[in-house]
Amino acid sequence: MSDPSPTRRGGRLRRACDLCQQKKIRCDNGKPECENCRLSGYHCTVTRRSPPIRSNTKERLAEAKSRIRELEELIIAQKDLQIPCHGDGSASSFGSLSSGYLEDPHDVGTTLAMFQMHIALCGVGAAGSAERYSFCSLIHQRTGCDFDVDRFLQGLPNASGIPNSRDPGKTTSQKWPSQLLVQTCIHQFVKTGLYSVFPIANVEVLQTLLNQHILDHKTQRAHIADLACLIAFTALVTELHRLEPAFSDTDPDCYLRAALSLLPRLLMEAANLRTLETFTIIVTYLLPIGHTRTADSLLAVAVRILYSLGGNRYSVIREAEGGHLRAIFWHCYSLDKELAIRFGRPPLINDIDCDLRLPDNYISSWSHDHFFHRPLSSRILLYTSDLRLALIKSKIYALLYSDHGRAQPEARRLQYIRELDEELNDLKSSFPASCWPDVFATGDAPDYTFHDLSLRGVNLHLEYYFCLGKIHGASNAYSLTSPHSWSFLPSSAELFYQESRTMLLYISRIRQFLNWHTYWIHAQFILTAVVSLFRYLITSPKAHTFIRDLEILENTAETFSDLDRESRATRRFAPFFFTSCFTRKLIFLAKQSLRQASGG
Repeated sequence: MSDPSPTRRGGRLRRACDLCQQKKIRCDNGKPECENCRLSGYHCTVTRRSPPIRSNTKERLAEAKSRIRELEELIIAQKDLQIPCHGDGSASSFGSLSSGYLEDPHDVGTTLAMFQMHIALCGVGAAGSAERYSFCSLIHQRTGCDFDVDRFLQGLPNASGIPNSRDPGKTTSQKWPSQLLVQTCIHQFVKTGLYSVFPIANVEVLQTLLNQHILDHKTQRAHIADLACLIAFTALVTELHRLEPAFSDTDPDCYLRAALSLLPRLLMEAANLRTLETFTIIVTYLLPIGHTRTADSLLAVAVRILYSLGGNRYSVIREAEGGHLRAIFWHCYSLDKELAIRFGRPPLINDIDCDLRLPDNYISSWSHDHFFHRPLSSRILLYTSDLRLALIKSKIYALLYSDHGRAQPEARRLQYIRELDEELNDLKSSFPASCWPDVFATGDAPDYTFHDLSLRGVNLHLEYYFCLGKIHGASNAYSLTSPHSWSFLPSSAELFYQESRTMLLYISRIRQFLNWHTYWIHAQFILTAVVSLFRYLITSPKAHTFIRDLEILENTAETFSDLDRESRATRRFAPFFFTSCFTRKLIFLAKQSLRQASGG
């Protein structure tokens, strides 16, 4: 062989030739060539290879310590959020942000879960609950049909034909807004007077923070609340003004996910007013897109911070940013009381612990600004709903739906119902006569009456009817399991069912306000009215209003069928289809009750 002989066992060099190694066969190390090479006719060679470098234990330990130091430095860098500022369209790495999960509000599976939650709150009850059993038992008794609500709802996605295009990456993608975009949002917020409706961000302070370039990764580590507040604020403004040319290329959901990813660290820091603003802004963003339970949980955090900062006391207005803190208090108060009567849960804010004097710059009740489009001014507070209505909602829950209220004698509860009905009517009477809900909620109301109506005006009308239904609906044994216990006092029964009719008639007249951006705001109002009127139909199939009430339900189903067809031109929104199908199913069951009552 041409190379030195390989080693043999016992410490001597021994190595197979190249051919034997390639074929993975035993080499006899013969000289000048091994037997395998000789028989194959190959030149026998042995390629010398450098022995592996073996480090001793001390060297390996030093290498491990060095690697640990590198990893520690990387973790510190992540915690310091040294993230390059980038434009909206860039795809910069967000490795230093924890995952901010936010489900796609258009995903079929997500919207079905939201729809099921709302159905459960509308008199149908959750799966396995006594209320669900009562609902299904009543249907079986009155129609002879078995209605498995969950099975029916689970079949709707397939029936819709909408592909389930859930993209895991889309639910976690985040974007860090640019300095220019945040500046544009501040300018838009001031120019449009949005503080009047959403007094949840002090733009003067935000402008100061932006001028300090806290979004710039080259600056010193900033307070997390300052960063989170700027990002959440950007998400909300770009969502509210998504149709503005300046925001056409923005992605509000991605900005919100970036803000959500900061919440774990935000909770670990000492809370201040920016912390409160961050949580309040996120709650305000989540509620209209259907993430109601998540928003409710985050609202609980905001309320705790609100108490710790003294926002429940009127005297706080004498402190720095005290007036702004009180403005946030009333925003949270209004949201809390709304969710309390929707969910039937105890409110987070206890009235007895709060000074409930309305803000001095709150708009007067007789103003048309509550209902019609008017230029907004940041000097006057309008809010998303009437604060006086929020106070009534608080009383509705406390007196009629709390454990204490339910335990009261029937005579006392009926007294509360009369008093609350009178108080709600007094509030309605304080509005300009041309703005009363009754003016709009008729089938023959002229179209021009709806021309200048604002979304806030629509919400106020629907909230009024919802509260009216909650007041008079409390006079029945709503929580009892027996289907025979669905009984009212005659006056309350008439008002309750009339409220359901009126609500649905009103819905049929405001189609221009119904879209995927507003659906979840109104969903519980609509579905509650549908279920309530359906109950009346199957329990009173011989009533003289049966045909008219059935037509109201059919018109409601057709309204959402039309909305579903129209949404196909852009991006189809599954809850329109769900609402139409659910309503049509109830119509079918109502007709069955009529046949059974007629002996057919």
